[in-house]
Amino acid sequence: MNRSRIIFCLLPLIMFASAERASADGPPGQVAISPSLVELSVDDAPINGSIRMQNLKSEALTVKVEVFNWTLDERNDVKLLPGDPQSLDQWLLISPLFFTIEPGGNQVIRYSVRPGVKPEPGEHRAMIYLSEQGDSQGRDGQGFKIRFRYGLAMYGHSGSRHESAEIEGLSLDKGSLAFKAVVRNTGNIHTRLTGTYALWKPGSFPGFRQMKNMIDEGQGDHRPEGLIATGSLHGSPILPGQRRTITELLGVAGPKGGCEVAIIGKIGGCRIEKLFQ
Repeated sequence: MNRSRIIFCLLPLIMFASAERASADGPPGQVAISPSLVELSVDDAPINGSIRMQNLKSEALTVKVEVFNWTLDERNDVKLLPGDPQSLDQWLLISPLFFTIEPGGNQVIRYSVRPGVKPEPGEHRAMIYLSEQGDSQGRDGQGFKIRFRYGLAMYGHSGSRHESAEIEGLSLDKGSLAFKAVVRNTGNIHTRLTGTYALWKPGSFPGFRQMKNMIDEGQGDHRPEGLIATGSLHGSPILPGQRRTITELLGVAGPKGGCEVAIIGKIGGCRIEKLFQ
């Protein structure tokens, strides 16, 4: 399943260009990439697909494409790994690997998944890095400067998919309004925390049923009494076999008089309904 289009402006993952260079040429990034991630089923038959990259800058950009195997470390940061016979990066054919996009133009990057061995049941991963190349001379006098680097995750699933997780702890730091969930992935594919949070004035929380109705129906012009703010949870992925602490900053400032925080969500088939008073 391909996820939706996403636009990146001033959001480089790696950027070595100097402030003077960025000021002269415009900020790095400023591209639209679709899809934002790729999920597909893999077996012995080839699978073909494409990625589209659009240049929103007023100048041409040159891009290099690289593919790696990967996992997530204890801090939920991407860690690159050597490829192995069962990693998706070893089954990918990509073209082109180097290209230039004129201002306002776009480039289609085509890929083909051709497993060299029979895929084992479970999840197989690859990370496609799209790196904008800067000056032809780097600081060491060789190669290119990287002005931005965007990683597009690919997940290939083989055999029956089993999404499952165990929630080992839920907590909220009332000072920073940071919600934490300790989760162990017990399935064979990655899982994510999704859901909604709502801040309420003390003593005004109407219950989870009414909160669900509010989410399903939308608030419209009617704001429930005591409601301060709402937002969505978008946790980073937890890979099969991993135990991770997911931290979600709720992104709002609680009132000086305090508040109640209600969480409705799910992860790995587990439902979450939690009220922090």
